[in-house]
Amino acid sequence: MSASPSQPRAALHVQPHPHPHPRQGTPSTRGWRTLPLRDIVLAWCATRVVTGAAYALARYITGQLGAGQPATGRPFTLTGLLGWDAGWYAGIAEHGYAGAGGQGLRFFPLLPLLVRGAALLPGLGGHTGITLLLLVNVIALVFVTALAWLARYEGFDAAATSRLVWLASLAPPAFVLVMGYTEALWGLLAVGVFAGLRTRRWELAAACGLLAGLCRPVGILLVVPAAVETVRGLGTAAVAERLRRAAAVVAPAAGCALFGLWSWIAYADALLPLRVQRQQSLHGSSSNPAAVLWTAARGITHGEVGTGLHVPWLALFALLLVMMARTLPASYTLWAAMTMAAVLTGSNLDSSERYAYGTFPFLFVATALTRRDDVWRLVLTVSAAMMVVYAALAFLGLYVP
Repeated sequence: MSASPSQPRAALHVQPHPHPHPRQGTPSTRGWRTLPLRDIVLAWCATRVVTGAAYALARYITGQLGAGQPATGRPFTLTGLLGWDAGWYAGIAEHGYAGAGGQGLRFFPLLPLLVRGAALLPGLGGHTGITLLLLVNVIALVFVTALAWLARYEGFDAAATSRLVWLASLAPPAFVLVMGYTEALWGLLAVGVFAGLRTRRWELAAACGLLAGLCRPVGILLVVPAAVETVRGLGTAAVAERLRRAAAVVAPAAGCALFGLWSWIAYADALLPLRVQRQQSLHGSSSNPAAVLWTAARGITHGEVGTGLHVPWLALFALLLVMMARTLPASYTLWAAMTMAAVLTGSNLDSSERYAYGTFPFLFVATALTRRDDVWRLVLTVSAAMMVVYAALAFLGLYVP
């Protein structure tokens, strides 16, 4: 549904924006002064406090149980902020892909390159892990701020924007914003793409899209929402603007292609990063989504707790996707649907909550559904508690973040 400039916002506060002139804005979104900066800073701190509490809980459990064995028969393996994918990014930043091993190619190069650049600053040389964590945590603050700006542009009122900030910071998968993961960087770039598309700043969309393609393989999915947004008003656009629109569409694919070109030069195989990702132990080859969900659901009864936990979340995301189709512009919905399709067609569901979290329109819809104060307090409390649980399970090696 499209709202005219004079049409009042719907109750969900997420109706499509009428696209004013890029430099004009709207009365509620001119500049950054309307953003809940206090909430942004407090929520950023809260994410780190909750993640720290989860790590303390994980350390306590390993200390109490020692050599105890969980139901899977595997010993607890305590990891930290540089565990799981973060260790790969730190290794690639320090040693390059050759030193990281063959599986390192599944991690796209933007974050390691940024870490290498940041390591040139005084005092950070030789401290790759610390540099990675500092960089990611700073970007996380910028990401939530940019997300709040986009929400205001799309019609969220002040109260809804504040809720969005807290939900984005304390959603169960949000502990990866503290770890050396790409979530903060990816989220910032995705917001940048949509901000550019929705405000008709095609150069911004193209620049962020190119970097997004270098950040993750799913960056190429941003081609679809870019195409949807650029065709609007294309018939009356001048030639120069058409070229800028085309650049915004092809930029995410170009980013992925650049990494493929490097892989072809280095390994004589442009698709090697994707082939590594499709290994059975990782995302896996294309599979029947129903079979994947059934296998995951059975995981709880077979001791695979982390696997079984994906199923109820995917049901929730399916519900949010339906609501999204009714309340958000088509570009948001198509992007979210394609992301979930990519998750469900893999042979396993590891990291599915994290990928859905990185698809920020889900946060928009979840925020809109928590307008009532009692509902909001309950959701935020449960969310923060679950964040502790999920982060602790990840630090114990029982859940793949």
